[in-house]
Amino acid sequence: MKRKLIAVIFAVAAIAMTGCSTTGLKSSHTKGIGPVSTRLPYLNMVNYFGYVSPDVTPDGEYKGKDAYYLYFWVPAVIDEVGVSMYSPADKEPAEGDFQHGLYEELIAADSEAFFDTYLVLEKMSIIDPAKIKDGGEALSVLATNDDSSEMPKNPAGRKYNSLLRHVSEASDPLKALTRGVYRISFTSFRGSVEGSYLANVGTNVPGVIIASSLEELHDMVNAAE
Repeated sequence: MKRKLIAVIFAVAAIAMTGCSTTGLKSSHTKGIGPVSTRLPYLNMVNYFGYVSPDVTPDGEYKGKDAYYLYFWVPAVIDEVGVSMYSPADKEPAEGDFQHGLYEELIAADSEAFFDTYLVLEKMSIIDPAKIKDGGEALSVLATNDDSSEMPKNPAGRKYNSLLRHVSEASDPLKALTRGVYRISFTSFRGSVEGSYLANVGTNVPGVIIASSLEELHDMVNAAE
């Protein structure tokens, strides 16, 4: 019996590791084998490597704090989205990852700076890829998170990194996860936002694209269409 239980634990762990983010982002769906269950990975995971330097002008404000934005395009209806952010970024960008244009330069100058993350996921009014650069408004806040116990500790030994999920509510247009643009607003309620970060977006569809501005997202999405 003990050997069977150990085998089950390893089997579930293998399922959990398949396609999952190094920062711990997995879906709300679980897989159970006997007494053991674990969250399943998203079918598609995209990474964004960014850096906020002291001279960067904030994109906006959230509850009195400077906030910075990332935008991502979802090309089809999805059932759930997950977003996580870890600071500092502790791995190198790989092929297919998205990154800020100055990321390599800034992290080479200071790879140790980090901040305590706070995430806000918002649904935008932009649904036409040809009009992304024209902008739009945030229609609704889908989810927020400050400190997630699912995320790795930061270099200070604190679990101050963030992870959130939102399950689509088809009956509510403001909560439904439709094709279109979504915004990640991030800030910190423990000091300033300064340093590198790795953001993950998990969904069940390919083709998700992340950028730090609507203009850049517009170009990337329409180049891929």
